[in-house]
Amino acid sequence: MEDLRPHARDVPAAPECDPHDHSARPRTPVPERAFSGAVRLFRALGDEQRLRTLELLERGEACVSEIAATFDEPLSTVSHRLRLLEGVGLVARRRDGRHVYYALADDHVRHLVRDALDHALE
Repeated sequence: MEDLRPHARDVPAAPECDPHDHSARPRTPVPERAFSGAVRLFRALGDEQRLRTLELLERGEACVSEIAATFDEPLSTVSHRLRLLEGVGLVARRRDGRHVYYALADDHVRHLVRDALDHALE
């Protein structure tokens, strides 16, 4: 995996500022549970095959067997991945007879996926 951190030689030395020059900023009004939930979402999005699955579902609902055929993967692998994505609220499922269909949970997920991919292309 590519190391994206700047190397010390690439970053100009910043002049030290005196801690007394600044006051503390107010704490965020965002609840702690929002941060822990967002971390779970980003962890789930941090796997290429899970992100590929979400991108596929961005284009519409799909059955587990259809997803498995698209990625040439075993049903058990795809089912496990989808359960994980459902567990963090990124996908929703519905059953129709023997088939289980998955779709993105909502437009927030669609935006997360699209924005991440668009940003990576910049």
